[in-house]
Amino acid sequence: MSFDRLARCYGVLEAFAAGGKMQKCRLAFLDDIPVPRKVLLAGEGHGRFLLECVRRYPEAMIVVVDSSIGMLQVARNKLVLLETANVRVEFVHADVLHWDAPVGKFDLIVTHFFLDCFVADSLAGVVARLGMLASPDAHWLLADFQIAPTGWAGLRCRVIVGLLYRFFRVVCRLKADSLTCPDEDLEMAGFHRHRRTTSEWGLLKSEWWRRERSV
Repeated sequence: MSFDRLARCYGVLEAFAAGGKMQKCRLAFLDDIPVPRKVLLAGEGHGRFLLECVRRYPEAMIVVVDSSIGMLQVARNKLVLLETANVRVEFVHADVLHWDAPVGKFDLIVTHFFLDCFVADSLAGVVARLGMLASPDAHWLLADFQIAPTGWAGLRCRVIVGLLYRFFRVVCRLKADSLTCPDEDLEMAGFHRHRRTTSEWGLLKSEWWRRERSV
């Protein structure tokens, strides 16, 4: 799996296909969560969420991990254009599963349009690994696609998601060909869903999960 081929044009593709809907989905709870100290953006891609995170939390340490060197470069270039002084952002070119990272240090984990890239077995491993990196009282934001449960909305979702998987399997050699719900894996990692919102007739979801420190 590699998104390098789409790195330079991904922002244009997203704008053409979804307008600002995916970005609105990413930002759904960003102003509501407690101010984080150390943030992990996993599979951040082209950096649109990174810029908003930097604007809101200029004192936070932000680590961006992505397996695509092209996407990391695009995100880094956007940050330079932002011209934010004293910003603390580290870019890491790595597979999350094999990244040698500090355990239990991140109080905010972010996986926007990232978990849908994995088949079930790999997804469980990715969530478990990210859960190990999260602090005992961490929060987790995720935005992703989903299938509406019934009716024409469900049919619409299945058609759109099916076309997206076909495209990314061809262009990026994505192994997954369908959505796998991460809820059980997140719960196994000690997180509980706090808030949730959907949009686009059930196609898009934004979720805020959190882990409560044991007394």
